Amino acid sequence: MTHDSVEEHLAELAQLVAEAEAMGVDIWPETKPVRPWAKYALASFMIIMIISWVSKAMVRFTNL
Repeated sequence: MTHDSVEEHLAELAQLVAEAEAMGVDIWPETKPVRPWAKYALASFMIIMIISWVSKAMVRFTNL
């Protein structure tokens, strides 16, 4: 797949795109809607961990 010029490379890419579209492959699908659930899950996990660490530290300092 070495090419002598940019034009040859672009021509080969255009041919590959045309073949894929002829086979029914959607090369550029529509973007999926944003789902913020991962952010919420990570944030809640971090809050729980921070509360756990703070409570452990408070218990250590109170039981001197």
